[in-house]
Amino acid sequence: MAKLYNDKKFQLGEPVATMLRDFLAANYNAPALELIREAVKEHIEVRLENPEIRARYDRARKKRLGISEAVVSLTDVKNKNASD
Repeated sequence: MAKLYNDKKFQLGEPVATMLRDFLAANYNAPALELIREAVKEHIEVRLENPEIRARYDRARKKRLGISEAVVSLTDVKNKNASD
């Protein structure tokens, strides 16, 4: 059985903390972290349907991963090798 939800860890504030506690109880005392992960993932997916947010998200993700925005043309390399 999962421990009862304690808002000290997440500090969601009211009324969200109480809503979460009641929702977890209604779902057989599901683990709070599991539900929060699912809710955040779902929220992100919905928000990424907005093209402007998607573009900002993609830029931030590429920056974090160190992926360059530069475009490399493979046709230039192919044409150069053909003339050698």
